Amino acid sequence: MILFFCSLEHKEKEKEIFRILEELLPSDQIEVHCSVRSLFQKLKKPMKDKPIVVVLIHQRKELLEITSIREQFFQVYLVLILPDAQKETISLSHNLRPNYLTYMHSDLNELKAVLEKILKRS
Repeated sequence: MILFFCSLEHKEKEKEIFRILEELLPSDQIEVHCSVRSLFQKLKKPMKDKPIVVVLIHQRKELLEITSIREQFFQVYLVLILPDAQKETISLSHNLRPNYLTYMHSDLNELKAVLEKILKRS
């Protein structure tokens, strides 16, 4: 199983999330992408297993950028971490058909539990 983590900014929240990811998977199974283009290039390649993609979104404009490659997310387990719970943000995120949706200021233990369940299914 491979997990892709995409965040366009590097702040404390990314470090917290990455620590959780490292608790669940060996580091050689986690790929970090700092741009939508980089993630897109990776996802368009054929893969043996269905990957998990965790995307941390800091601003709505990042969400718009991510939706530009939404077709790439239809064959993955998609976990979105949104910046806010505003109606427009949530509506935009549902266009990506995520498997799980949470918010930047939510409890990260919930994220960990969801990822554990996805990993057990795979």
